Amino acid sequence: MLRIRQNFIWIAICAALLIGVASIGSRPAAIGAQKEAENSMELTIYNSDLALVKETRAMEIPEGLSRVLFPDISARINPATVSFVSLTSPADVRVREQNYEYDLVEETKLMQRFIGEKISVTTKGGRNYTGYLLSGAKGSSPSNIIMSEGPNGTGQVFTVQLSDVQSVEYPSLPEGLITKPTLAWLIANSSGESKHDCLVTYLTGGLSWAADYVATIGPNDDSLDLRGWVTVTNESGATFRDAKLKLVAGDVHQVREEMYDAVRATSKVLELGSAPSFEEKSFFEYHLYTLQFPTTLKESQIKQIELLTADSIPAKKLLVYDGARQGTKVTTMLEFWNKQENNLGMPLPKGIMRVSKMDTDGSLEFIGEDRIDHTPKDEKVRIELGSAFDVVGERSVMGTRRLSDRVNEQTFKIEVRNHKEEPVEVTILEHLSAWAEWEIVSATAKWNKLDGSTIEFPTKIPANGSVSITYTVRYNY
Repeated sequence: MLRIRQNFIWIAICAALLIGVASIGSRPAAIGAQKEAENSMELTIYNSDLALVKETRAMEIPEGLSRVLFPDISARINPATVSFVSLTSPADVRVREQNYEYDLVEETKLMQRFIGEKISVTTKGGRNYTGYLLSGAKGSSPSNIIMSEGPNGTGQVFTVQLSDVQSVEYPSLPEGLITKPTLAWLIANSSGESKHDCLVTYLTGGLSWAADYVATIGPNDDSLDLRGWVTVTNESGATFRDAKLKLVAGDVHQVREEMYDAVRATSKVLELGSAPSFEEKSFFEYHLYTLQFPTTLKESQIKQIELLTADSIPAKKLLVYDGARQGTKVTTMLEFWNKQENNLGMPLPKGIMRVSKMDTDGSLEFIGEDRIDHTPKDEKVRIELGSAFDVVGERSVMGTRRLSDRVNEQTFKIEVRNHKEEPVEVTILEHLSAWAEWEIVSATAKWNKLDGSTIEFPTKIPANGSVSITYTVRYNY
């Protein structure tokens, strides 16, 4: 008998489903592939809910044509990407047919499969009802169990409330229902051997990773200590034990196909690594980070592993006023170079950088966060922390002149006011039209061209003072 007790399922025949051999007439035998200690697992995880699984298992494959089951796979597998090869005898072991079985056992499905069959129900009060099932749980909305004393609704009909059910006993596991997502292969083996080491690879959703950074600014805002963490999330419905873990940083293009989704994670466990143990190297147009020791990714788990540690990185606090886009607010930013001489110099994967600073009383306070993109070595990192409280700006259009049908001029005035007790440096940004040739015909301060449509005015603002800048731009359309 098959017994269900509340939300847990005990299935005595699941071992036969996974590893047993059943021969019915000319049907091939069903052989299971078992995970053993010497088997290996490799995971290559990408940023975008994608992973490549490479698993080697010792498998029993009989001579001739046989049905082989391969359980313990991801519930988010893309079956079209599955590759199977016998490492023992590649040319003599071929897959003739593949099925992805993901019709998992659960109470509602069992109820529906046993309509018209004889079952036994035990209530929480200890009463036992045995009869033929007429109606049971349907979908996500609970309903009562309706049974009859005889087959086809004959005899006494009685109802048991689902909320009062302690357990349900079924005579067997219906054909087609399984306990975990499984690949079922029809394999032709002409090698003369039954024991094979096999390599199975596939793409799956439900696995992703991201970088998270924690930065602490020095007391003078001119240095920072940086810690980088890799956060790996496993919502694939499978556990990957002692896996060799690789992470790919970069934007990999893929055709979006719907993944088979047999399991949705309902809870997550957070696990922290302890040492920066990734080796980084270039790979195609991406960067590959390889963990230097095996790790286990449990189902519904978030694992964090240290990526980098760097102290005393030279940094610079910036105040930036972009009046056309931010009104009166002056943005506070932090800038540093990803160089080896700055104790860095490795490609930084994209992620969120959270910044803190020690207060005068010795407590660490959070001051802002920003998202950084993939950053190669020897490039600048600039993160936005928030808006300055004591520094404000104001931008206004002073006039517009039309010189001809294709030429006009605009004059702007920018004022920045500093309410601090010490002087500050503010970079004033101005955005010019990208659809015309432009020329700065007059300016009351020195300016620099940043790109084809942006200029900046590096400006020093005295303590409790202000600075005004006026400039005129001429456009030729």
